Amino acid sequence: MMTTFTASAIIPAFEGIAEEFGESLHRVAYLTSLQIAVLGWAPLFWKPIANRYGRRPVWLISTLGSLAFNIGCAKSNSYATMAICRAFTAFFISPPGGTGSGVVTETFFKKERATYVGMWTLLVTLGPPSGPFFMGFVIYHTGSFRWVYWILAIVSYTTHEST
Repeated sequence: MMTTFTASAIIPAFEGIAEEFGESLHRVAYLTSLQIAVLGWAPLFWKPIANRYGRRPVWLISTLGSLAFNIGCAKSNSYATMAICRAFTAFFISPPGGTGSGVVTETFFKKERATYVGMWTLLVTLGPPSGPFFMGFVIYHTGSFRWVYWILAIVSYTTHEST
């Protein structure tokens, strides 16, 4: 869920980002498109590595990279810096999207598998609408789009600590 949640989380912040960096809303929307594009091809890199070295090391690297580049997005001073950090964030958050169903399949017995694959699919599907919904409240109450990235970094940190 966090993969798709992270990709769509900044949608309510487009106006604030456009004002801060002096960009058009159309150009700021590319920040989400860029992340979706990277999420599309990055599992082609991560999945063979996860199959060779295991999913846990890949997920640990993934959460550390996501943490670092979400902090980079929060501290970015230009549109170009934010775009680069968003692209690298997408690269590092893509392993769960590529290997998540495999983890569910390996974790649960055959009779339980359909239920849990369904839950995993539901959470992945709910990521795009829930990201803007929840982060809209964050932006409204904090007044800054940067808090979206700080919250995503905190989630990456807590995810890393729990694995």
